Amino acid sequence: MSKSIKNSNKEFQVSQELETLAEKIIKDEGMEIYPSEISYLLVYPNISKTVAGRCIRTGKELKFFSGKDYLIEISGELWDTLDASARKILMEHELRHIMPVMNNKTGEWKFELRNHDIMEFSSIIKKYGINWIDKVKLSISSLYDLTPKDESKITF
Repeated sequence: MSKSIKNSNKEFQVSQELETLAEKIIKDEGMEIYPSEISYLLVYPNISKTVAGRCIRTGKELKFFSGKDYLIEISGELWDTLDASARKILMEHELRHIMPVMNNKTGEWKFELRNHDIMEFSSIIKKYGINWIDKVKLSISSLYDLTPKDESKITF
């Protein structure tokens, strides 16, 4: 079931396509994200002109209403322009931020965000090289006619 909410100039779509891709990546890469619950959203036209995607740890209120520990948001217009390879890498990048940690004393899970090893996750660089970032930045820059200064502000 697809759910879509329009808020001012943004439209948020729960995306089965993103979820299916994420599940495949989690399985193929043997990612240990249990017991994390994740929602996947496409944001149209974009999160911002300089943000391709982001992984958000839900606060207690959002977790209460959604039952989710994380939200992965992807800029929709960009997603629509990326090829399958770039989509996979972008999703894997966002999934690598997920870091559930068990408190050994209480046995409770804490859901944290993993920072980049460097300016990118080393596992992504080993598999795909660093050029994938330039490919996505070029797509964003072309899509929104960004200046070189604005292009340098693009984040993942």
